[in-house]
Amino acid sequence: MFPLPSVWLLRISLIYFLMGTIIGALLMLQKVFVWKVSFWFLLPIHYSMMIWGFLIQFIMGTAYWMFPKHLSNLPRGPKFQAWLVFFCYNFGFVCLLFSMMIPFSFHLETVGKILMCLAIVIFIKLIWVRSISYNP
Repeated sequence: MFPLPSVWLLRISLIYFLMGTIIGALLMLQKVFVWKVSFWFLLPIHYSMMIWGFLIQFIMGTAYWMFPKHLSNLPRGPKFQAWLVFFCYNFGFVCLLFSMMIPFSFHLETVGKILMCLAIVIFIKLIWVRSISYNP
């Protein structure tokens, strides 16, 4: 059965993919119609949504599902840690996006990056344990 944290990581990553694609399309239309020069502040937001919002979360959701299971009663490790990865990563990413839109929001950017880094470290810990071979 597909684990629920994987489902939600994949769903949210696809939402970021849709939003990043829309912003990318608007930026391409900006090149054609030249609405306003200040519109280009969306470019780093577009890159961040596509790489950190879509790609990394999609990889984490797929890896959490596909990596070998433990030979114990918690085959994918503690669910709490998987949900902690989901919430820390997404809350941190939203903080990072808002810091790109709001000038002089250094603390928001710092909090976002720390939460995302924490989520990635917890995710690596969850996956690392499952990558150990059980064959002698």
